[in-house]
Amino acid sequence: MLYPGNKRLRSGFSVFLAAFFLISQPLYGLESDKVQDVIYNSSGNSTSRVEGNLRIITIEGDVSVTQGSLQITGDKAVFERSLDSNSINRITITGSPATYQQQLESDGALVQGKSETILYYEEGEPVVELVGAANLQQHNDVLNCASVKYFTDSGTTHYTGPCSGVLSPQ
Repeated sequence: MLYPGNKRLRSGFSVFLAAFFLISQPLYGLESDKVQDVIYNSSGNSTSRVEGNLRIITIEGDVSVTQGSLQITGDKAVFERSLDSNSINRITITGSPATYQQQLESDGALVQGKSETILYYEEGEPVVELVGAANLQQHNDVLNCASVKYFTDSGTTHYTGPCSGVLSPQ
């Protein structure tokens, strides 16, 4: 779970081609990232409101959200925080484009992505979901789809087409 504080928040593509992209190089984020504080910065306005059992916090202007080596940037971020547990349920970042990067466990390289909207939440493990002209890159491999759902612990990826990509022979 992600635990918030004040300004610091705790913390067609063929099947063969897609499978090769997923297993050619593991896309695991650092294990230590998920126990780090979630820290955000912005240069613009912020608002807060309550909807049902959620506190919705919106920040605008050159937004940066980090948790360990994970960094997401964009124009606007919306945090959905549970009033009961004070944990963050989801962070939605929009931009033109919104960007994502995270250091990989396996070799210190980065996994990087960009899209119109990036959602960060937990679904049994941390998930970075790229929606709208999604692009996910690792080493020289590139995946372009309508949307990509990337599970940071297991390195699995689910995507919605149309898709295209580049696979390097490594």
